[in-house]
Amino acid sequence: MNNHFSFTRFSRVLAKHTAEYLKWYLMAAAVLTGAMTLILGFVAYMQSYPVDEEEQTLLFIFSLLGAGSVFTSTVFAHLGDKKKAMAALTLPASHFEKYLVAWLYSFLIFSVVFTLSFYLVVGLVLNLDNPGAEPVKYLNIFSTENEVYLVFLIFAFIHGIALWGSVFFQKLHFIKTAFAFFLGLMLLVFLNYHGLEMLLNRDLMVAMPFNNIGFQDKDQYYYLDLPEIKPYFTKLLPVVLGLIFWLAAYFGLKEKQV
Repeated sequence: MNNHFSFTRFSRVLAKHTAEYLKWYLMAAAVLTGAMTLILGFVAYMQSYPVDEEEQTLLFIFSLLGAGSVFTSTVFAHLGDKKKAMAALTLPASHFEKYLVAWLYSFLIFSVVFTLSFYLVVGLVLNLDNPGAEPVKYLNIFSTENEVYLVFLIFAFIHGIALWGSVFFQKLHFIKTAFAFFLGLMLLVFLNYHGLEMLLNRDLMVAMPFNNIGFQDKDQYYYLDLPEIKPYFTKLLPVVLGLIFWLAAYFGLKEKQV
């Protein structure tokens, strides 16, 4: 039998995990749906016109990234408890199978459940707020015009960080992961800005990581743009970073000992 992956063994681990946490997951989905209903309902109540697609977009993006990061930070929280960690780590399954179960629930299944809950909330609020007066306009997250679907690429990056933090930290996973993320982001911006200033030997006005550069030379302002590959680079970067953190989380899980 393969020591890393066996479909039969993986299905048993998945079934065991589902049986143990299904009630908690359903409660979490209900809380998420209720929270989105309150937010969108409040917005609809406070304005005189129906909730538009832009407002739906904001709710979708911030709810997905916020709720997704909080939920993901809990999937390996049991490793911070010695008794629970012992039961999890001694389970007769490979680390990859255990990791894959957590990844499936926190990324794929969560994305599907969240999307269904979002449209349930939007349909309920929009029909109650605008009962037949005007055609209801639903947000199409797969439209190539607004490209809202790209938020799933950003979620892959956020998910990777949250998953890594769930494995790496023992307690207060979400808070510590968020602190480490913002600290790392500030450090990256600082090193990128001053590193480019040293490299170009001039003061810069704009110098964000993986972005354009702007500087003043006498009375002339210069703006260095990235080449035409930038749109593809921007879309792929979150996925690449997400993959790095997914791998870091997996190898961190392999290093866990009873």
